[in-house]
Amino acid sequence: MKRWIAGLLAALLLFALSACGGDKSADRSFFYPIASEPKSLDPQICGDADTAQVVGSLYEGLVRMGSDGSILPGVAGSMEVSDDGLVYTFHLRPNAKWHIISNFKDIYGKDCEKNLELPVTAEDFVFTFQRIFSASTGTPGAHTLYAIRNAKPVHEGKVTPLELGVHAADPYTLVIELEKPSSDFRTLLAQPICAPCNRFFFESTKGKYGLGLAYTMCNGPFYLHRWNVDTSLVLWRNPDYAGDAPVVPAAVSFMINNDRSGYARRVSDGTYDGAPIEPAYMPELDGSVHIENVPNIVRGLAFNCADEQLQNAYLRMALCSAFSHDTLEMPEKTAAQGILPAACRVSGEDYRTAAGRAEFPEENPDRALLFMQFALKEMQTNRVTVNIACTAEYETAMRRIIQRWQSVFGVTVAASTEVCEADELLRRQQKGDYQIAFVPVQAVSTSAVQSLYAFTGDGSAFGLDSPEYAGYMQAALTAPSPQSAAACCLKAESYLIRTGVFYPLFDDTSCFAFYAGAQNITLTPCGDMINFMSARKTD
Repeated sequence: MKRWIAGLLAALLLFALSACGGDKSADRSFFYPIASEPKSLDPQICGDADTAQVVGSLYEGLVRMGSDGSILPGVAGSMEVSDDGLVYTFHLRPNAKWHIISNFKDIYGKDCEKNLELPVTAEDFVFTFQRIFSASTGTPGAHTLYAIRNAKPVHEGKVTPLELGVHAADPYTLVIELEKPSSDFRTLLAQPICAPCNRFFFESTKGKYGLGLAYTMCNGPFYLHRWNVDTSLVLWRNPDYAGDAPVVPAAVSFMINNDRSGYARRVSDGTYDGAPIEPAYMPELDGSVHIENVPNIVRGLAFNCADEQLQNAYLRMALCSAFSHDTLEMPEKTAAQGILPAACRVSGEDYRTAAGRAEFPEENPDRALLFMQFALKEMQTNRVTVNIACTAEYETAMRRIIQRWQSVFGVTVAASTEVCEADELLRRQQKGDYQIAFVPVQAVSTSAVQSLYAFTGDGSAFGLDSPEYAGYMQAALTAPSPQSAAACCLKAESYLIRTGVFYPLFDDTSCFAFYAGAQNITLTPCGDMINFMSARKTD
């Protein structure tokens, strides 16, 4: 609660500053690139990073995540948690509204934008969670909210949505009941999928919700003003936004541009006010550009658990026991402490500090040979063939690993490297078109729990199907304290490393560049969400 009060005081300070007359840095427009056009702006099916950036500006859920990973008030101005940690009561701001535009006339009638005021109510959130756990919605990440009472049986169609532990006590009071206490629950509520949805509006769109201007109703700091297909999404400041902090920019345009090679030039000349910049294009940045390096990446060997040979855990464990970080002979690289990068948080706290280093296999040739014997026996063969896909930058390091395998296993293992462009390598990994790939694994969320969930399930690029791992994840979701949540995540990390699903080798960062004249554009700790609410320009 103290953090929420601190956030409110900071917001009031910002409001006072912005209220000063003649502030030429305010009311400006900002431009930011996304690599792909959203298929839909429906928050409940928000499944990719680019769409999440847009959705995060258009909608506001019960809570928001701050730039330091703390959880701040959203539509819920305050909340209470029962002593047993099972009941969360959210008190919604009575002045929170849906922004109505003239394009909704077919739903709400002529001149609706002038004549209609539509509050955001607790029933909107009840409908949201019912949609999340409806199998027909296909919400990515729905399982991360299984701590909610009856969420899993509703999702599996075993009980009706009416039995979900989410209900409206009155129009502005939402009550969420949990099966077990969950220390990370508020963080999970900050996901874009938890943004509210108005039932009447949704049903009136007749299956087109989020597919265009006339089908997208917003309650966030900005609203959708124009959707230029293949070009941009133009967002205007929402005059109905009721958050603590004022919205400073007049507009934000998300420019659709999959040519990442041009981002650096466009930030340097002010065409873009910010952009993620890949390492190869860093030299093209102007010296006055502000750079923010986010420690959200771990690079390592990904083993395709769906591959005909590498589905054998003993084979993966044999290969991982035969080398270590030192094999790469890259002393300038910081050895990874686990699968999760340094930016991840658990219950708002620094995850790695709370959890410590994950369990790595010891480089042990004798153990590696023993695992290989088990693998060959189970596979009924006397030789395996593996290929490592990598970018040209890391081919030499991968050849050193192969040399170590040849030294330990001899002719039992035939290994080779395959050089790919970075985009092609990641595309192949996502499709499962690889055996072993040396790849950057970027945290999909600041939440440690959410990021670890990316390693399993239908959307996983690792082909992992493990009840044991799922158990660790479920335990992390319902851990009663930050310390126990961190301990569960550490067990999950160690399981992935120990069984050869992913062998983390060194930490890395993502780079975000901001135009010299653009200020107060903030990122969440892992860079998964960008916030323009307080953005200003000095030129």
